[in-house]
Amino acid sequence: MVFGGTFDPVHIGHLRMATELRCAVGVDVVHLMPCFQAVHKEVSATSADRLNMLALSIDGDSGLAIDKREIRRNKPSFTYDSLRELRKEISTSPMLLVMGSDSVQNLPSWRHADAFSALTNLLVIRRPGVENQDGCFIKKTLGLLGFSKAGKLRDLKKTESGLYSELDLSALDISSTEIRSLTQARKSIRYLVKDAVRQYICDNELYRM
Repeated sequence: MVFGGTFDPVHIGHLRMATELRCAVGVDVVHLMPCFQAVHKEVSATSADRLNMLALSIDGDSGLAIDKREIRRNKPSFTYDSLRELRKEISTSPMLLVMGSDSVQNLPSWRHADAFSALTNLLVIRRPGVENQDGCFIKKTLGLLGFSKAGKLRDLKKTESGLYSELDLSALDISSTEIRSLTQARKSIRYLVKDAVRQYICDNELYRM
């Protein structure tokens, strides 16, 4: 299972979501895949800093791992490139990409989105407050891209690609944007991120400008 993002910075909401995903689908490990340079949004911290904060966050957690391929690629990150690499590595084994319902709205505009269904399954996490995130919209959008709805959630780990399912998770009202704003305002971010990450942000004076 692959859970990508900017992780700018990674916070406890990300970690809780990844843990719930692992249990819900029944996989051993969730691979967090930080992008090098996001195509659709700006990134504040460097890729090295974001990678270091991720490593500090998951230290000691055998259920979470880091996939560094987009950082190592050292160029703007396209999900298609990563999916194609992963498919070559795992051959015909099932693959599962986690995506928020907000991202489904923009998915048709992603690079080679029409090829995704031949490479991976999708697990769509419903986002609170996102417009048009109802099942009909998701079904129509993903159907046009070649995906079919899975009968059961765990079918996603039994089928090579082309299926999708939807899932509601605990909604922790935390965002990386909020953490950056609090840091810039010299306010506490304790309990929003791991203590080691909070110390790293302080020591390296991240998000101060």
